[in-house]
Amino acid sequence: MPDYFVGVDVSKYKHTCCIISELGEITKNSFDFANSRSGFEEMKAILLTLGEKKFVHVMMEATGHYHQNLFRFLLSSGYATQIKNPASIARFKDSDDVGRAKTDRLDAKLIALYALKHAIAPSSLPSYNIERIRILERAKYFLYQDRARTINHLHRYLDESFPELVSFLARDENGGKKSVGRNLFDSKTTLLLISNFPSAAMFASARTETAEKLRKMSRGSFSLMRFNGLREIAKTSIGINYEESNAVIRQLVEEFEAINRRNDELDALLKPLIDAECPQLLTIPGIGYRLAGMIVGEIGDASRFPNPDKLIRFAGLDVKIYQSGTVERHGKLGKRGSPLLRYALFQAAEKARIHCPEFAEFYAKKKAEGKHWICALTHTARKMLRTIYSIMISGQDYSPR
Repeated sequence: MPDYFVGVDVSKYKHTCCIISELGEITKNSFDFANSRSGFEEMKAILLTLGEKKFVHVMMEATGHYHQNLFRFLLSSGYATQIKNPASIARFKDSDDVGRAKTDRLDAKLIALYALKHAIAPSSLPSYNIERIRILERAKYFLYQDRARTINHLHRYLDESFPELVSFLARDENGGKKSVGRNLFDSKTTLLLISNFPSAAMFASARTETAEKLRKMSRGSFSLMRFNGLREIAKTSIGINYEESNAVIRQLVEEFEAINRRNDELDALLKPLIDAECPQLLTIPGIGYRLAGMIVGEIGDASRFPNPDKLIRFAGLDVKIYQSGTVERHGKLGKRGSPLLRYALFQAAEKARIHCPEFAEFYAKKKAEGKHWICALTHTARKMLRTIYSIMISGQDYSPR
């Protein structure tokens, strides 16, 4: 019985399908079907006319998230389906004289031709836990971006309404630099202060009762002396006192607190999944639940990578190499893989070089070789990924060498 190759061009509201035989002949001209249950059933009915499922090979491009539901449907229906990188299809189009025009129907035919001329390696769904982790970690990443934007907006408006505030809060009573964590707005005291007094003019008339409230909330760190010092600064501040700016600052504080609450809710869902799927990652200094979620969610099943070098390439941490004759140049990072995984690895490497002697020594060694700190951190991120790969494959806790 002949093999059939099915190419699917994916889009948001509809998909386009083309079927060719192993001889390269068109069995079914390109046709559209809806991105819905009825549309999927329509496609399945056509595939059933081809005979046994083992002779039907389906391929589609990875197109954002639009291909996921169809992919799950085809797998549950018993059809071997491969998700292919669009870059591979594009290179095939450029290298094989298949025409330059671009329509959905031609793209579906192109994907079917690619499937015919290349060995099919069926893709598989991630495990139930990994899929749930991926949903949560990507939602958390978007929340993190929203949080960063909100912080930037708060700085921008406070620079106009109370420009002396941030530098004051960053110093202790003696004028020395104060440790305030990742940013000033992680402090509930700071949020209370700017929510109630979004401008210098408003804080200049703050009463003693406010000083006591701030002192209790800060557990004594925001003392009466500190309160009076800030009030004197506020009286001579160059900040504006517009009702509109004050309203925006209060809204930004509310938004910041809402983002933190949503993040805590996602954390409560994420932690038990990490504990069940890969708790060993938490033994690496610098990796907590947030970064572990991003790493596990983006890598999925580590065993699908035959060696760590393949995973490094997937993460986009491989270096571009140009070689011709006696000329060989090493360029920039490939950056063709998962940007979220790359982000998590750099974050983990930065923390590990501070808290883990093994990674600190490795980072220092690269710096001693004359490498720029970004280059040294990239090497450290690559070493971090090799360590993660080893742990995910072996299932053992991190053990410093």
